[in-house]
Amino acid sequence: MKNLIITALFTCLSLHSFQVRAQEVSVKVMTTNIRYASPNDGINIWDNRKDWLCEHINFEEVDVLGGQEVIYTQLQDMIKRLPSYNYVGIGRNGGTEGEFCPIFFKKDKYDLLASDTFWLSETPSVENSKGWDAALPRIVTWVKLKEKESGKEFFFFNTHFDHKGAQARLNSAQLLIEKTKAIAGANPFFVTGDFNFPPSVEAYKILSEENKINFILKDTYKDANKLYGPNYTFNGFNLEPDENRERIDYIFYQGDITIQKHHIIDGQRGAKFISDHFPIIVDAVIK
Repeated sequence: MKNLIITALFTCLSLHSFQVRAQEVSVKVMTTNIRYASPNDGINIWDNRKDWLCEHINFEEVDVLGGQEVIYTQLQDMIKRLPSYNYVGIGRNGGTEGEFCPIFFKKDKYDLLASDTFWLSETPSVENSKGWDAALPRIVTWVKLKEKESGKEFFFFNTHFDHKGAQARLNSAQLLIEKTKAIAGANPFFVTGDFNFPPSVEAYKILSEENKINFILKDTYKDANKLYGPNYTFNGFNLEPDENRERIDYIFYQGDITIQKHHIIDGQRGAKFISDHFPIIVDAVIK
């Protein structure tokens, strides 16, 4: 009888442990500013980089990625080269016009439950609206995904902050905090993007330290169990690296998520670069 009780207890504990593990979902997240297709980039024009970038995404088997500076022709190039992925996104000027902040996700792994775009401006729902002192309209693309096998749901936001307007970056940070909280609620989520600011400025603090609604985004770089790669993300196609630069591209998160690895991909082959920004890949576990 004693052995039967011990066996039953062991079985129950094993089942419970399996159920807990089964609730955890691994996800590989990527952010990449691909550099718009400028004809003035010499050896680093888009035609010389598009295969490299997409082959890298496929090789790494990224689950969900956010891209920035993607114009429509580049989007078509990526769709063609990423056959295992679906995407969501529109141009910042509306429809196919202007740069996209598309989100790609594995079509065999996730169901798309919801998606939308809002503008980083005083009127977020107004298409092509430009906010504050921004030089250009800026957008946030978001999706709600369900992992097919587990049923686990999470949100994913992708953005590109303005490169000139300091006030726009401050206000965009506050708006992003408010909108992610309103849209995702208590669900886990990721935020990817080129934010055009380093961790040392106030806009970063609004996102990750203190803000009006006491809701912060966590920086995967700070919370990762393992870090690898350079300490900066923007390379400017400069052959000699500038170690004094800081990160301006980030993957943030919120919710019951463990960040296992944070890898800034130093995609450089002599004078050739994967982009003028290094991509970031994060290995995470949603609990």
